[in-house]
Amino acid sequence: MINKNIYRSFSSSRRQFLKQSAALAATVGAAPAFLGASAQAASGAAYANEAWAAAKAELAGMSGFRNELNLHSWEGYTEEPVLDPFRRQTGASVNAQMLISDPAAVNNLRSGGTGTWDVINLNNAWQRKQLFPEGLITPLDKEKFAPLYDMNVAGFEWPYNWALDTSGEHLLGMIQRYGPSSMVVNSDLISVQTIESGGYMEMIEGAAGKYAILDYENWVIMHGCLAAGFIPFRKHTDAEMASFETMIFKMFKNAKKVSDDQAALARDMITGEIIGALPGSVYTASAARLEGETQIVCVVPEEGPEETKTAAHPKGKAGIQWIEVTSLVNNPNPTPLAEAFLLYCHTPEAAYKVAAKAPGTLNPVVQMGSPEVLSQFSADELEAVQWGDGGGWLASLVDRCIDFDINPDYDAMHDLYTQAKRARGS
Repeated sequence: MINKNIYRSFSSSRRQFLKQSAALAATVGAAPAFLGASAQAASGAAYANEAWAAAKAELAGMSGFRNELNLHSWEGYTEEPVLDPFRRQTGASVNAQMLISDPAAVNNLRSGGTGTWDVINLNNAWQRKQLFPEGLITPLDKEKFAPLYDMNVAGFEWPYNWALDTSGEHLLGMIQRYGPSSMVVNSDLISVQTIESGGYMEMIEGAAGKYAILDYENWVIMHGCLAAGFIPFRKHTDAEMASFETMIFKMFKNAKKVSDDQAALARDMITGEIIGALPGSVYTASAARLEGETQIVCVVPEEGPEETKTAAHPKGKAGIQWIEVTSLVNNPNPTPLAEAFLLYCHTPEAAYKVAAKAPGTLNPVVQMGSPEVLSQFSADELEAVQWGDGGGWLASLVDRCIDFDINPDYDAMHDLYTQAKRARGS
């Protein structure tokens, strides 16, 4: 039986982890060619294992390359359960630094970070809209990586747009972790159906003084747009900016507390201090759910803004789906270890560890479409990520989401966010 009391003393948070990251010094070494074509196998997990075996054999036969891999990533790829097997099997030195934010990482590469990093892991949109057009990442070998898409869950089949450049000719990275973002609630205190039918205003107005804001700045802003009735990923009219200003001030005014510690907010939901938090995702609920607190649930409203309504989705989409893309940095002194690492992460063992071994969270990975990956998850782990029968629960949440993208009005909206936060004394 799961011990629920374990989670009540859990204090780790994604942001606290990120703030402890130390700067990584620039590296030097000899530049080799990238790995050649890998061994061919039927498809899916078998292909992933053979491609990784071929990469290791090729590395073993090479000399004179920089035997060091520098990884800039969100947590998950930077953890020892993921990195140690790669180190042991390649003999490489691996240095990993967690991201603070996607925009900060992009600016790091722009300001000379291409000479430091070999692999970068960001939410989708940055690769095809900024990193690749600016020459900061280098494309992958499509022939080598395309067969790996046979492992993926429905909706992430080849060719997948966010992994490609706008022409569809260049493969910009591998896709792995993903999830829906909207709100997280204690379903014992407020029903899932209430939030699903009433949307964001059931939290912001209906539960005024009882909810918290999870203070991940960009995500607060994006969900503020959805609550105001429009999507964040386009230019906005003056009227929409005024609506956003009204909404963001209301969100902060009506919140009982504001915190960037997702674990603390989950604990507050468990104790009844708050009934829910926004924004929230499967991963922000997952640690609590893994400890048996399955009343903590990620919920996405059934109806979204008018502009998201289509014949295929007549009720529209009210959440945001994030998809991480892991790419090869255009390092002037490249190492073949970078491409090898991307292949390694597709092996069933590594894919599971990326999903389940991050500190304080679990995240679904698209490779759960492969039985060899899915079978490694325990029933409790699948329940933690709201997988459901055949992945149906998670798929239903994702189906209510638009894809993450870049907000062209982010700076102006961030100014309003800052004013609203300051106005409540946060």
